[in-house]
Amino acid sequence: MVRLARSEVFDPQEVVVAHLYNRTCRRCFLMGNDQVSGKNFDHRKIWIEKYLQQFAEFFSLDLLAFSILDNHIHLILRSRPDLVATWSDREVARRWLMLCPHRRKSDGSPLPPSEPELKSIAGCPIKCQEIRERLSSFSWWMRLLCQRVAMRANREEQESGRFFQDRYRATRLTDEASLLACAAYVDLNLIRAAMAETLEQSDHTSVQKRTHTKGQSMILVDLPFP
Repeated sequence: MVRLARSEVFDPQEVVVAHLYNRTCRRCFLMGNDQVSGKNFDHRKIWIEKYLQQFAEFFSLDLLAFSILDNHIHLILRSRPDLVATWSDREVARRWLMLCPHRRKSDGSPLPPSEPELKSIAGCPIKCQEIRERLSSFSWWMRLLCQRVAMRANREEQESGRFFQDRYRATRLTDEASLLACAAYVDLNLIRAAMAETLEQSDHTSVQKRTHTKGQSMILVDLPFP
C-alpha cells in the first residue's frame, strides 16, 4: 500500500501533535552495543540529545517527549506555525542560520550570523517564506537530525550510505488521551525493553530529565486540543 505524502497528513498551517519514530539501518545497534563490531556507540545518544536541545531552541516546534534507544528513536513534537508567523523576517533568518550556520567556532558550535548573512534571507521574501515554513516542519527537523547523526557516524566508522531508515514514521495524535497514551509509551520504552528498571535509570529520555529536575511539573505542555 502506498503511503500518503506528508502534506496529505499534516497541514503546514495547522498546530499538530505527532509521534515520530525512526530506526537505524546497516546493522541493528548503531547507537548502543553493536554485537557485529563489538563496539559501544552510546556516545551517539549524547549527540542526538544535544541536537534535540539545539533544535528545540531554534525551530518553531515543541519537543514534548523523547527516548533514544540502541537502534531507534521516539519523539513527540508539536508544530507551531502560529508562533513562527509572529516572527520578523530577521528573526526567521537568525534562527535558520543558527541551525544551518555558514561559519562555526573551533569547537563546532555555530557563530552568530553576520549582517550580510541575515540580509541574504530576510531581504528575499520568497526565500524567507520558504524558511519560515521549514522552521515549523516535522520533516525538516527529522531531515537535519538524521543527516547530521549519519554524517558524524559515517566519519567515525569510515562508512558511507544511510544510517537511519530512508523514511521516518509519523502518527498524528488527535486528542489529549492519545497524547498521554503515546507519552507513556515513549517514557516507558527503556523499561519495556529491559534496559532500565526505573524512570530515574532511563538514560537519554525526557522522563528522566523531568524526574531529575526538582519541583518541575510532570505535565509536558499546555495541550492544543479543543
